[in-house]
Amino acid sequence: MVCWNKALARQRAIHMGAEFARKGVNMMLGPVVGPLGRVAEGGRNWEGFSDDPYLSGALVYQTIQGAQSSGVGACTKHFIAYEQETNRFPGDNSQGEYVQSVSSNLDDKTMHELYLWPFQDAVLAGTASIMCSYQRINNSYACQNSKTMNGLLKTELGFQGENLSLTMD
Repeated sequence: MVCWNKALARQRAIHMGAEFARKGVNMMLGPVVGPLGRVAEGGRNWEGFSDDPYLSGALVYQTIQGAQSSGVGACTKHFIAYEQETNRFPGDNSQGEYVQSVSSNLDDKTMHELYLWPFQDAVLAGTASIMCSYQRINNSYACQNSKTMNGLLKTELGFQGENLSLTMD
């Protein structure tokens, strides 16, 4: 959904949240703002809003607010720089050799100006949870990366994993 209609994004999310709630689901695995689409054939590109970090941030904010107004938690994903599916998990390749997960290597400016922006809006919207990405970031696995998890997510963005205050309308 590539549009600038914030009201439409919120309305869509309200209906999605209500559907999840009717089915007894407490947490939706979305919205997705992790990939920016650096590779056109990227496996997760279709799940996100846009390759524009500002637009993604504006729409993720509305999506979280709308879905959580239905009493369903939003799990914003994938934190952070999740651009490809190939070799996202470590393991043996077809020749029996152990291969580490791919590493998304980027500098601080790129991290802040492109990848972190929509997650900031997700935290400001009160997302219930954030799912880390599968690959390595600057050669450290995303879920164990102290710079991204503690430095960026918890310290800079102020997300402590306890933003769950859902109410039914």
